[in-house]
Amino acid sequence: MPRTPKTMALEIAQRCGLSTIALHSRWRQSRLLILCYHGVAHRDEHQWDPCLYVRPGHLRRRLELLRKTQCNVLPLDTAVQLLYSGDLPPRSVALTFDDGTYDFYERAAPLLREFDMPATVYLTTYYATHPWPVFDTMCSYLLWKGREGMLAWPRVFGETTIRLDDAGRVYARGVIETYASERRLSGAEKAELLHDLARHLQIDYDALLERRILQLMTLQEAEQLARSGFDLQLHTHRHAVSMKKDVFAREIDENRRLLDRLRPSPARHFCYPSCVHRPELVRWLREWHIASATTCNPGLATQRTDRLLLPRMVDTSLRSDAEFLTWLSGLAGMLPSRSYAAVPGRVLG
Repeated sequence: MPRTPKTMALEIAQRCGLSTIALHSRWRQSRLLILCYHGVAHRDEHQWDPCLYVRPGHLRRRLELLRKTQCNVLPLDTAVQLLYSGDLPPRSVALTFDDGTYDFYERAAPLLREFDMPATVYLTTYYATHPWPVFDTMCSYLLWKGREGMLAWPRVFGETTIRLDDAGRVYARGVIETYASERRLSGAEKAELLHDLARHLQIDYDALLERRILQLMTLQEAEQLARSGFDLQLHTHRHAVSMKKDVFAREIDENRRLLDRLRPSPARHFCYPSCVHRPELVRWLREWHIASATTCNPGLATQRTDRLLLPRMVDTSLRSDAEFLTWLSGLAGMLPSRSYAAVPGRVLG
């Protein structure tokens, strides 16, 4: 990854000790850093999408740095309450994981237990009730695994054969998703379409299903996590955002109905799917007495931050240790930064 002026400035700040000074300052104590993760790779997912997936070793290193810098890793609900009461302990951090993919259950949860650090999982529940991979992301992953090859699939592309270079994969994914949308394919029919795509790409799809790549954990697995202390919170049922109030309300109500069967108390914190946080959504969440809502806008939260527009730092495979440390200190949040943007069509995150 090329080094940007911002990256170089952060590395200099780290080498000069400015990050350490800021980390232990009273200024930092009044701020909360909420970290965001998505997937923890089983095999090669971090190579397919390094912004969506990190390696287990990457996550372990981050937890080691949190411990080494003596950060206070707080449960999200506690952190939000202490932020607005002005009682945050020094170096406060909250850990969040979006979507609830199976790799959290298999890879991330054991690491968090090892380091005795709490975390919130914003769980989208539709695929947690069905044994299928998430359609859009698995489609992208399969096309990536078939990269630089040729794809002839008369069912979807007619007589056209597509070379799966970068541009070809973008085109192919668009056609496949349009094919599924126009035919209003059910979840089961989309799962069969993915199986057919893998067959045409000569990919062992059954092996991917067995490893549960790009699948969500089941509600039973999520309940096990909740019983062991992990916090399950709202992320809509279908990872969908609608500008129709009644539709958006149904998404949250169904999500909450399923989550509240797994939790000891009602879910009250929310994460905006796909980084969409229009003013209408904020207004509706306020009407429904949601306690907090997180975005993927980079920054640290203060008492002046709207509870329903909390910033987070999205950690990715592309961030260096030096940049991560300057986020812990708060210095990185003082510099201009681009918001995390999900790839169009991506349903996770």
